[in-house]
Amino acid sequence: MAKNVRRKLQNVWRHLPHPFRWVIAATVGSTVTLLGIVFIFIPGPGLPLIVLGVAILATEFAWAQVVYTRIKSETDKMTARAKKAFKRK
Repeated sequence: MAKNVRRKLQNVWRHLPHPFRWVIAATVGSTVTLLGIVFIFIPGPGLPLIVLGVAILATEFAWAQVVYTRIKSETDKMTARAKKAFKRK
């Protein structure tokens, strides 16, 4: 059922005119990213919100796709290092 909902949302998203997609992605992505930055200074899920905001922005902006790819690669490297460190002990 979740896959059907996701497919329907993707279908609706693809059929929206480009300016609407751009404005929606920019507004929601920027808001979530800024909220994440605020949550770095007050208690809350700062880093996950920043990553989510960049991922939303990456749906429409090439610069955000580059940033998101970099975040993913750095996260993969840190995960591999952590797994390696836990295997030693």
